[in-house]
Amino acid sequence: MSTETARQRLTQATLPVAAFALLAPCIATASPQEAIERAGPPVPTPHTQPCEVQLFTGAPFDTPATGFVFSPPANCPGPWAKVVLSMDLSGSRDTRTQGVALALDDVTLFIGPTADTAQPMQWHVERDLTDYSVLFKQPGNGTLTALRAFRDLGGSSINVTGTATLRFYPPRPGNPAPRVPDAVFSTYVDQLAAPPGVKDLDALPHNIERAYLDVTAKDEAFWYNCFTPEVAQAHPTLISRVALGLSQRGIFPVEQGCFPHSYSDVLVTVDGTPAGVAPVFPWLPTHFSVNSGPRRSPFWNAMDTPTDSAQSLDFLPYRVDLTPFAAILNEAGTHQVGLNMPARSEVNDQWYLAPRTANLLVYLDPGKSRLPGAVTFNSLPVELPEPAVTDGLVQDGNLLDGRLGARLDRNFEIRGYVDTSHGRVESVVTQQSSFENVRQFHVKDDPATNDQPYYREDLWLKSTTQSTSRRTRNGSLLSEDQLAVSYPLELHYIGAGRLTDAYSEDGSLDVDLFGGAVNVHQQRQLDASHFRHGLQPYTTQVREEFEGNHRVDPDTDADSNWHAAHTYVFTDNRGSCYQKAVLTQNGSLDDTATGMDCPNGTNHVRWYAHPDGSADGLSWQRP
Repeated sequence: MSTETARQRLTQATLPVAAFALLAPCIATASPQEAIERAGPPVPTPHTQPCEVQLFTGAPFDTPATGFVFSPPANCPGPWAKVVLSMDLSGSRDTRTQGVALALDDVTLFIGPTADTAQPMQWHVERDLTDYSVLFKQPGNGTLTALRAFRDLGGSSINVTGTATLRFYPPRPGNPAPRVPDAVFSTYVDQLAAPPGVKDLDALPHNIERAYLDVTAKDEAFWYNCFTPEVAQAHPTLISRVALGLSQRGIFPVEQGCFPHSYSDVLVTVDGTPAGVAPVFPWLPTHFSVNSGPRRSPFWNAMDTPTDSAQSLDFLPYRVDLTPFAAILNEAGTHQVGLNMPARSEVNDQWYLAPRTANLLVYLDPGKSRLPGAVTFNSLPVELPEPAVTDGLVQDGNLLDGRLGARLDRNFEIRGYVDTSHGRVESVVTQQSSFENVRQFHVKDDPATNDQPYYREDLWLKSTTQSTSRRTRNGSLLSEDQLAVSYPLELHYIGAGRLTDAYSEDGSLDVDLFGGAVNVHQQRQLDASHFRHGLQPYTTQVREEFEGNHRVDPDTDADSNWHAAHTYVFTDNRGSCYQKAVLTQNGSLDDTATGMDCPNGTNHVRWYAHPDGSADGLSWQRP
């Protein structure tokens, strides 16, 4: 089964979203899957026997956090060719928990959402932590944190447990130990489980030559579906009980909607000065509606099993090059490296808050104790951007039709230098971003009768970022890294409401979401090229795609369950090839295939590659 075949088979089983009312009653009878079949690749490793350290076994992720103690691998000193975190997680539904985080000495090593199912589920995650090797040279204390789902919910939650191992691969000829960052610092944490915000860095070294920030920052669920206050005031029927959203319900259904707009990115600052921008992936949460009332919501557990969508079980960091600011970080005193994002508000102030963390990785100059320098040019504005919004909605009686658009283009350049022991090294970072979000609405909601509201929304989102980092000495190019990311998302949603007396003791009627349809087409595309003086260029490509649909008849409760095709492709110019396709039908695993279009029909990935799309400093080329 090729990736194209998987998509074709899904299409054959997909009914157009507008035709959901023609569904034949068919209650799904799929048996629940115990393990989630993931399409993404494992971390490739050298063909050597690793040294292993068991971090914890069957330990709960909790709030407050569960602690564990780390000891370096015995008789296996660094440097290591590779360090890999391998973790098996299991859990079931808990309305208080929507994610887990693992940290060592306050540095976040892994963070990701949880599979939120009624039946116990198991899933596996891996992370290449070679760049964090400096943390593993001495004993440390770790934490396992359950990330609370909503702002107003607290209490202990131990529904997610995990077993984790760190594997250390000793170097050998052909698998050398790369040069890794000399120090790693946690600079920002906001996980809704601890005091949030930027940290004071009062012990930074003064000979930083290169600096990078690993940013894990996901905006709130369905951030791309938010409105400006002006649009919501002009068209109040957009805020509806049957709209797309995750506002936590109490005894009664609540309206869905959020502010201030449908754009998101992360502005990185160094001591308050803009220093970089990270794009935000438009991730798809597990649920498309929340079930906490007396009746089942139709889109609860829409996307849990038996396969995951892109980044729905782990959030990959986006690496921001802060090297132009190395001289600023070298100055004496306390520094702050912060994250700034749009301040979301929601009609009921109960929206799921996604985690945001940042780790600073620095390379030092061993030949000099202090590196002076300066930032010589910076065109990145201080203010958070506001997208241009177009309102083409028209109200005709109880019908609302038309389009909303949001667009923002953002370009900048930052230059700086440091005087190193081997001469003045100049660095420049340029970035161009383009964002466009178009939403088509057809809403029928008569406030006088309010008996069968109908809410249709079609969304087309395009988000692209192209960044280039260059370092030169005396006019000669030392290194150049280029990265192009694209995050297209197409989402079609229908919410159908009906009257119910489920929330009343006296028989009075209220409106609730009873059914509808969800169709999604999500993509994650990464193209990277790396150049180092005297070495051959290295290029990589990631193509991840998720397509799926789920339909529920509002009158019969006939449920199609989730139909999905998840495909993943990685290639590089050194012969690496990874392909996998996962197909589900009626909520059950239907088919999987690997290596479909790779040479000899087999996956083969070089040990040094980063097939998950994580940052690659190319230091494995020159130990």
